[in-house]
Amino acid sequence: MADQIVVMAGPNRVDLHILATVANEFRWTVGTAEDPREVAESLPNGQPLALLFDRDVPGPRYSWLETVRRLSLILPGVRLIACLGFAEYVDWAELRAAGAFHALRVPFKVNEVRQSLGFILDAEKRLSEASANRIGVPPSALRVVPRLAPDSAPPIRPCYLSRAAS
Repeated sequence: MADQIVVMAGPNRVDLHILATVANEFRWTVGTAEDPREVAESLPNGQPLALLFDRDVPGPRYSWLETVRRLSLILPGVRLIACLGFAEYVDWAELRAAGAFHALRVPFKVNEVRQSLGFILDAEKRLSEASANRIGVPPSALRVVPRLAPDSAPPIRPCYLSRAAS
């Protein structure tokens, strides 16, 4: 699941094509999951870069804050990106304190998705640099994921999780 963005939101809420197209620019794939435990069960094989989720993931009775807290417990270390309705209000400071990494408004706008994925890339780069500094690797030896021009991007190949996948 490394280099993968996992989506847990209703199909009518998230435009997977926009997300997959932008993720492809970063050489990342997009997958879907029905339950956070599906993602957690596959973590020993590699942790996803991020999880885009809807408030109703654990059930319709939960608030955004409760949803983020639950997902943080089930998926520690996974960057959580809330998919908010256009008119939904959230207290970002509380959501961030609960474990949210970022938020995207639905319907998606390409530039906002690109910015959010850029934040993930920046976080990955800083994490890689910090790890390299601890073990004494010079910054010039670090691998940085190049961005592709849209016309040179490989075809989109979404990858979907299921209970049978491991």
